Amino acid sequence: MQKSKKIALIILGSLAGLLLIYTLVGFFGVPYALKNTLPAKLKDMNASLSVAEAKFNPFTFELNVTRPELNTTAPLFSAEQIDVKLKPFSLFNKLAEVDILRLESPSVNIARDKNGTLNLAAFLGESNATSTENNETSSINFALNSTKIIGGSFAYSDESLKQPFSAKFEGINYEISGINTEQNSAGKHVFDANSTLAQKLDWQGGIDLAPLRVYGELSLKDFNVRPVALSFIDTQDLRINSALINAKMSYELSEDGGVIKAGLKNAALNLKSFEAQLDGQNLSLEELDLPAIKISADVSEKRSFAADISEIKFKNTSFKGEAQANLNSLNLSGIALKADINEKGDINASAALKALGVSGINLTEKSVGEIKLKDANASELDAKIKGQNIAASLKNLTLNVASAPVGKNSAASLEKLIVNAPKFTLENNASAASIGEVKVQKIALKTKNKELATIAEIGVKDADFDLAKTALRIESININKPKFATDIKENGELSAISELGLNSEKTAAKTKAKSKTENAKKSTKSQKTAEKNAAKKSQKTEQKSAKNMENGFKFSVKTFSVTGADIGVTHIFEGQKIAHKFDGLNVNLQNISENLAAPVSAKIDMKSSQKLNLAIKGKITPKPLNIEADVKLSDANLPRYFVYAKNYLDASLKSGELNAELNVKYAADASVSGKANIANIELADGSGDKVFAFKNLKLSKISFAKNFLNLERVTLSAPFLKAHLNKERELNLSSLVKKSESEKAQKADAKQAAPKNEKPVEAAKPQKKEGEFDFAIKNILVENGDVDFSDASLFMPFATKITKLEGVLMDIDSTRPTMGTFEGVVGKSGFSKIGLKLLPYDPKKSTEVKFSFKDIDLVDVTPYSGQFLGYKIEKGKLNLTLNYDVKDSKLNGSNVVNLDTLTLGEKVESKDAVNLPLSLAISILSDQNNQINIDLPVTGDLNDPDFKYGGIVWEAVKKLFADITLAPFRFLGNMLGLSSKDLNTIDFMPANAELIVSEQAKIADFIKLTTAKPKMKLSITPAYSDVDVTALKNAILNEKISQTMNQTGKDYAGALASLAPKEKSSDEKALREAALKGIEVKKEQLLELANARAQAIKAALVQAGLTEDRMIVKKPEKTDVKQGEYSSVMMGVAD
Repeated sequence: MQKSKKIALIILGSLAGLLLIYTLVGFFGVPYALKNTLPAKLKDMNASLSVAEAKFNPFTFELNVTRPELNTTAPLFSAEQIDVKLKPFSLFNKLAEVDILRLESPSVNIARDKNGTLNLAAFLGESNATSTENNETSSINFALNSTKIIGGSFAYSDESLKQPFSAKFEGINYEISGINTEQNSAGKHVFDANSTLAQKLDWQGGIDLAPLRVYGELSLKDFNVRPVALSFIDTQDLRINSALINAKMSYELSEDGGVIKAGLKNAALNLKSFEAQLDGQNLSLEELDLPAIKISADVSEKRSFAADISEIKFKNTSFKGEAQANLNSLNLSGIALKADINEKGDINASAALKALGVSGINLTEKSVGEIKLKDANASELDAKIKGQNIAASLKNLTLNVASAPVGKNSAASLEKLIVNAPKFTLENNASAASIGEVKVQKIALKTKNKELATIAEIGVKDADFDLAKTALRIESININKPKFATDIKENGELSAISELGLNSEKTAAKTKAKSKTENAKKSTKSQKTAEKNAAKKSQKTEQKSAKNMENGFKFSVKTFSVTGADIGVTHIFEGQKIAHKFDGLNVNLQNISENLAAPVSAKIDMKSSQKLNLAIKGKITPKPLNIEADVKLSDANLPRYFVYAKNYLDASLKSGELNAELNVKYAADASVSGKANIANIELADGSGDKVFAFKNLKLSKISFAKNFLNLERVTLSAPFLKAHLNKERELNLSSLVKKSESEKAQKADAKQAAPKNEKPVEAAKPQKKEGEFDFAIKNILVENGDVDFSDASLFMPFATKITKLEGVLMDIDSTRPTMGTFEGVVGKSGFSKIGLKLLPYDPKKSTEVKFSFKDIDLVDVTPYSGQFLGYKIEKGKLNLTLNYDVKDSKLNGSNVVNLDTLTLGEKVESKDAVNLPLSLAISILSDQNNQINIDLPVTGDLNDPDFKYGGIVWEAVKKLFADITLAPFRFLGNMLGLSSKDLNTIDFMPANAELIVSEQAKIADFIKLTTAKPKMKLSITPAYSDVDVTALKNAILNEKISQTMNQTGKDYAGALASLAPKEKSSDEKALREAALKGIEVKKEQLLELANARAQAIKAALVQAGLTEDRMIVKKPEKTDVKQGEYSSVMMGVAD
């Protein structure tokens, strides 16, 4: 018993001793080891450890360490307090379990010196490769129930880098719970910290090991990229000056049964104040924002990926270098990406973009200039990939207000570009692209001072492009309201080229071309041979290229149109600016394609504001070139082209119109057929007097082929010619052509140098060469022509007319004679007729002409008889027949002259008069019927026109009647002895529509005239003049004066003065003039007055017996004042 007690005491004592030792070691040994033993060991490793206080409770297994510090070459670790609580009894369950690990204000400082040595190098082993422990075979598990880091900090610095780096994280709070390898749990984690690199870093998450699942939430605020970039990213090519990153995300990664899933949700990324230099060029971005990101992925035998990004926003992006680019904003919204890959590796993917918006794009490059885009928008982008097939579409794309430089001095701009429904597909190795519609609106090309060209809109519809076949098909292209204006300089250059700043390039090109031409002229024979060989080789190459084109790019445009085009061209011609306007122009082309052998239908229509109308409809085959078109042309303003003749003609074209309908063909040669009409031509001389005119020149049939022009059924209606000799005997027609000073001097020199009495030598007739231009005219008809002749060089002015000139010319052709007849009225009642037959291209070879004149009143030629015969003619008539026959330049002619009742009047003194006994000659030649008949033969050589005329009578008749025969006579004859000048107008008193007595007498003359001409109609042109305006104003003023006198009681002078308050003078005339300035006469009053006058005349004529259907009242006109006080209504003969 005692022995047992001893053993028990010994055991108890041992246990008590062990307990005491355990207690002492626990309470004192562990703290001592931490404070003394461990620091001593660390000295051998060039490290120092200090602990302010250490406590260990061996019963609760709690360790408390106060202010530990671990230093090597630099401070490495320190903390305010470390608390650890263990659960050692879990070891019996093969579990190393730490119940609590708590670090208060821990600080970790890792530093690398300039030599690259870390301050914790002493604690790093040489290698971990010799470890033979296999964690997978370890039978001990580990558990960490709760870990807290409170107010920690972490610092890292690296002096070994080119740019030293340092970063510090402060306020680190990190909680870990539930780490247990037995339960395959990596625990849950909560982390947040502040840093010199980031204002805030928060992380909460966890890890499950069976099955593997990693999840958590991460938040980063204002992460400063610059310190990291300076040390780790910056190179000579790239330097990041600033950037702040804000990010957050919820993530999850799992693996279960071979299936890996990854997900990212509630994620956002924001980049601010990004500035960098790339290859010496500056790049900046104010902000990049992705506010909502969602990503998911599954990886197994099948793989899938999906990403949804609500928005991507770029704000104020710029690039500055040799070129500069600025982007105010770029926004992408509704981004969705999906991809599936099956076990065979086939891809099924899609991408969608709800909207894209861009604004404020500026691109500047010194050699190009500045390119601007206000904004651009796109919507509903959809792309899909299925295996090898791809499909992409976009609802629309819009660009607003874009501009770009063109040349040196100008810029091109557009207000809007719209692209609707673009699509792209790749299916079975066949790719195609299509666009539903493209609209480009308000395109402009401008210089600093003017607008050169504009286009209201360019539209393209239904464009399809087959990439595999390189085939482009477009349904329609329309260019709406293009407008272009330019000058054509005298050297042929367009002013628009120089205004665009492109002329320097053109000049350089010309210089280069000129240099090439000069070098080509100096080339040797061998060089020419080489050129020929090269040309042959080039031709073969072109043929080969053409063959390749057949199998190459293909295109077709069903409809190409230009509508409402406006082209303005100002031609600077010999100092004059001539404006041409091609507006109202429409062009339509059908079926354009790469097949040059296929015909293209063309239609052109233009109605110009300058009265030029053009309509073309036809077909064009480019290769070989074949054109067939119907052309309709009308121009109601031919005078505007006459300015080109201003420097050569002292004349002006007052009016003129052209109408033509032609069929044009071109294949190997050009051919034209059709008809044309030129109307209302009036040519005036430098003084404004009409010298030539016609109503119509009708070309009923026109044909041109193989350099031969044929005109048939040519009708000239109402031609008019005015020939006038002035006092110096200069013909007005010859003065129409301007002569330069050099031409005048050459003419004078030639006249002086010409030898006297030398016969002219006949020029050799040029032989017509094959292929030269030739023409023929068939059936020329002249209707109702007038010739007005006057001579002011005589002792008394002379004037006469040939009227009602009618005639026909059968043919003008180089292969046959031309025959024609003409007749007309000479003077009042004389008759003339001309018949001819000649070879037009060789009149000296064969010509027959017959002139017949009947009942020519010789009284009309008194000025000539007085000038050259010395007598006036009291009465007499002339009948004359002239026959001329020319064969091989030999002239044979007969002149049969009949003078009926020729009576000389008083003698006239004239230095040009011939000294002949005319009275005796007339008495001898006159027969019992007072007739004089003379037959004068004419013979001679046309190459020697000095003809011999026998006898005194022939000389007198030649002087008297040759001039009469050669001169055109007066047009209108007064059949009843009435003066046409008196009947031209009916005069009215100002502001009055009543016939005055002197004008009432003319009514009877009109009745006589219309009675003699029952088919003739009179025209009445209502008229008013400035005297009517003055009279009406005075009437209105007098009425106002009367009203003022009645209303105010003032006298006439006072009432007049009140109506002209600004007039200081009291003179009645001055006051009336001032008052009249404020009175306006309405045009309707004047038109009413003019029409009333016409009705008064019409009523008087009806009362005198003329029916209304023989009178035509025209539109009112304003006329000049007659004799200072009358307004004249013009009377005429209606068509």
